[in-house]
Amino acid sequence: MNHDVAGLGDPNATYAAVLDTLQSHKYALVDQDPAAHTVRVRSHVDEHEPSHLTVILLQVDGAAVHLSASGYLVRPDGTIHHSLNSELALLQRQLERRLGTGPAAPAPVSAASLAAMPPPPPAPPGSLPASWSEPAYDPKVWGPGNFTCLPVKIAAEDQGQLTLKLSNGENADVSLSLAYAPELCRSPGECKLPGGCPALGIGDPDHVSRIAGRLSRHEVGSLATLVLRGQPVATIDLSKHGSIAEAMTEAKH
Repeated sequence: MNHDVAGLGDPNATYAAVLDTLQSHKYALVDQDPAAHTVRVRSHVDEHEPSHLTVILLQVDGAAVHLSASGYLVRPDGTIHHSLNSELALLQRQLERRLGTGPAAPAPVSAASLAAMPPPPPAPPGSLPASWSEPAYDPKVWGPGNFTCLPVKIAAEDQGQLTLKLSNGENADVSLSLAYAPELCRSPGECKLPGGCPALGIGDPDHVSRIAGRLSRHEVGSLATLVLRGQPVATIDLSKHGSIAEAMTEAKH
């Protein structure tokens, strides 16, 4: 997946904004070359495990910022672990916000137009398909723990349009990604889709920990709603999602 970000007109200004974004989000610096407009930082994934080093490279080249990764979470064939993919997607959006070069916002709708539009019918309770959890068939590739599987088909290019609505109506501040792979979400009793069902990745360890804490304190319920372009598509049991369940367990100790 391409994680390039459009830069500013001045490469020096773009590079300064990149460094500021990395510092704001507490990335550990590996090295940097101001003359070449490059910087390498350690991924947040497994950042406290010395043997699990993954490095993210950011390079300002003309009018773009190129993001790439190497190390523990990058496989020999060049594909990357879903947790690293989620982190890159989140960092991409953080850079777009900092640089002001993200996708154009939709044109505003006037109050009169809104008044003339009928509200969308709410989804009847229990009418949305529910996710399920299962481990990967090959933990050597995907790692241990349970994956959240979706019984709905969502195009890979629509990942950026997904949001997660918590039980209190808030949108969770997390990065969402999808993974389609033969080793994931293939339970014949659950997945009825030809070609298999996608696994939902929930990124950014700090935000995952915050959600886990809110669940543990019963500030929000465990059931959340996955939303695509404003339309609910599935319910998610957050307490069964691998990274959240792990964070909840760690919080109890």
